[in-house]
Amino acid sequence: MWEQHQVLILTIGVIVFQFALIAALLIQYFKLRRAEGSLKESEARWRSVVENPIFGISFVDQQHRFVATNPTYQRMVGYTNEELRQLTPLDISVPGERELNELLFKELQQGKRQHFEMVKQLRRKDGTLVWIQLYVFAIPDAETKTQLMFGMMQDITESKRAQDELETTRAELIRVARMNRLGAMTASIAHEINQPLGAMVANANAALRWLAKTPPDLDETRAALRRIGADGHRAAEVIQGIRAMFKNDGQKRVALDINQLIREVLALVQGELRKRHISVDAELGEGLPQVTADRVQLQQVIMNLVTNAIDAMETVTDRRPILRVRSEVRDGETVVVAIEDSGIGIDAAKQDRLFDTFFTTKPDGLGMGLSICRSIIEAHNGRLWWTAGAQHGSVFRFELPTK
Repeated sequence: MWEQHQVLILTIGVIVFQFALIAALLIQYFKLRRAEGSLKESEARWRSVVENPIFGISFVDQQHRFVATNPTYQRMVGYTNEELRQLTPLDISVPGERELNELLFKELQQGKRQHFEMVKQLRRKDGTLVWIQLYVFAIPDAETKTQLMFGMMQDITESKRAQDELETTRAELIRVARMNRLGAMTASIAHEINQPLGAMVANANAALRWLAKTPPDLDETRAALRRIGADGHRAAEVIQGIRAMFKNDGQKRVALDINQLIREVLALVQGELRKRHISVDAELGEGLPQVTADRVQLQQVIMNLVTNAIDAMETVTDRRPILRVRSEVRDGETVVVAIEDSGIGIDAAKQDRLFDTFFTTKPDGLGMGLSICRSIIEAHNGRLWWTAGAQHGSVFRFELPTK
């Protein structure tokens, strides 16, 4: 075959070799085109990241010099790319943060960390400060075979300002709340002390009138003086309770006879009842179980409710003013006390706000009495509520557990 077709075989061999070479070149060409396409896609993706209008991007070399920055970074700091290439990140950091930044950069260079993030301030070219959220990564540089520091940052100046304003507002609200609590506490103290002081003044005036008679009525004077002494002791007990509260000593709760407390309160207001010609109808249940409570606080509740009932009947002229006080046991586990007046009652529009702090139906009221009463009763695991009287006036009831 070779001797007869030598030229033909050589020709066919050359043609096959040429086809193989062309095929190899075509394959290499398409691979190169594919690689170029991937490279362009990669470059396009990278360019979209670098040119991102939200994040500022910077590259810093081993000498801490800026290698490149994107337009967003330049707008944030107010420098051009050429100006930044003459600077380092430390040059635009505020003095108090430079030492920390230098330490973190050094740890990146030494491989002790691969990245770090922080919230910091940068000083713009015009001298103003901008708050940023910064992320820095160590990446290899293919050309120099060294590490570059790749930084991404976001301007958070507005959100930081809003946060600072929110903190300022929150601090102001806390201050106002504290002032309100202080005002409520002051009003509470004034409210509780005002009652025994008012009673002392009234009894002192009564004693002076008895002494001014001819001849002086010494028995009535002595009775008025005894009431003054009792009111003085009651004021002292209130102050002691407030002092114990501030000292976090807690209130001492003991077993109490609720009927005895009611009788003591009625005795304390006897002069006021007589002065206003108010009759008392007391129906106190016999053999009531004792309740565990703070004596002074529970006496405050009864005194406030009785005083409110007396005041509610001040303007009544078309019927006999009557104060009704009842106590009973319910289900063997709860003692219920009801204090009813025959006064003008509560306006329907005001009934839902009766126990609100600083709400009052009295011209000279502080709006603390009922709020304090409910707080005291609830602190004793009880309940205080209001209902309208059967014919006139109001009924305030509270219940306390006996166990």
